[in-house]
Amino acid sequence: MRYERLVVEFAGGTPGYRAQYVKEVVRPGSGAPLALVGQAHLELVLSSATAHDGNGASTLVTSAAGQDSSAGLSYAVAGDFEGMVHIGVGLGRVTEFRVLRLTAPDRLAIDFRV
Repeated sequence: MRYERLVVEFAGGTPGYRAQYVKEVVRPGSGAPLALVGQAHLELVLSSATAHDGNGASTLVTSAAGQDSSAGLSYAVAGDFEGMVHIGVGLGRVTEFRVLRLTAPDRLAIDFRV
């Protein structure tokens, strides 16, 4: 099996998460749709997490958005609202995925079967 991997790195432990395919990823708070490349959309919601500091500056180690055109995968942070960080992933099609918790450093790896 071959997988395309998206890795999200954290400082101070890995938060809880929920990952599922959705019709459309929307920005929390505003409800505006998040533009993603691809026909399939996966929403990753991190609980008890923040992507900004007290001054509103980003605390992300992983870039807030990116695209791998060779694999047909794109992602973007949809929002950071009330302790929940929403990340949208665009894919060419719905496919199997798995989420792995990794340590040293703390991160989530989301593998999409290609």
